[in-house]
Amino acid sequence: MFARVSLTRALLSSAHRDLALPAARFTSTKATANSNVTDSSTTALEYKDGSIGKIKPIPGVLDTLTAQQAVSQLLETTPLAPRVTEERYIIDCLAQDEPGVLSSVTGIMAARGFSIDTLIAGKTEVNGLSRMTIGLKGPRQSMEQAIKQLESLIPVWAVLDYSNTKIVERESLLVKLTLHGLQDPAEKTEVTVGADPARTVELLEKRFNCANERLVAIKNLTLLFNAKVCDVGPDSVVIEMCAKSSRVDSFLKLVRPFGILEAVRSGVMVMARSLQDKRIFGSTKSDIDSAEDAALAQARAQEELANLPPS
Repeated sequence: MFARVSLTRALLSSAHRDLALPAARFTSTKATANSNVTDSSTTALEYKDGSIGKIKPIPGVLDTLTAQQAVSQLLETTPLAPRVTEERYIIDCLAQDEPGVLSSVTGIMAARGFSIDTLIAGKTEVNGLSRMTIGLKGPRQSMEQAIKQLESLIPVWAVLDYSNTKIVERESLLVKLTLHGLQDPAEKTEVTVGADPARTVELLEKRFNCANERLVAIKNLTLLFNAKVCDVGPDSVVIEMCAKSSRVDSFLKLVRPFGILEAVRSGVMVMARSLQDKRIFGSTKSDIDSAEDAALAQARAQEELANLPPS
């Protein structure tokens, strides 16, 4: 009897110990979790207190810059302004369609020290009237005198100065690019002689794949500049483009690594933009308003003078 009671008490005490161990483990785990929550809550509180009205940057992605660092970064990434020693002018010369006019016009510009950048001449929709568009570079002081000398020529009807006018400017370009790039002379000789047929086929296949890849790259670049491919051959491709002169220059710089075989530029063609309000020198509304106010004031002054009694 006593043995059974002792055994029962021993089993109960061991069961209590087994139940107490998980409870202790749970208590310690809960305490640890509470300590972690307390730490994270403090961190979140510090984050919210320190970021009132500010955006916390992501480390390594949106690092904040000081004013000095931002200005230095802008100075490093901004291209330098070109040093312009001579200004660029664009004039249109309307002249009679007869021999010798073009040489007279260019002679006057050369005598005034102007460097002719572009020159394009052609007939207009009017019979007997030709139009010459000239792009010039030179000093400002000689420009007005050169225009007066051009207008004094007998075959010249008028000279239009588009230097400070809003215009539509276009220039055409034809450029031929190679599809093989710079070839190795030894490789070319080996393909031509063809001592080993297998080697010849391998080299021809390599050249074909290379030309195809270059053609795809050229077509992608052509689409970006709104140009078009007008001729394709086994060794070259011809591209046609019509845009501003600065855009044509940029396109030529980008396609130069492909290998330019030849290029032809038409020269600058210009035309004044459509009139919006009135034909007054200056293109802003404030200039038009000021000109109208000046004309109105002059009219009032003349009216007041007319109303005065004779002296």
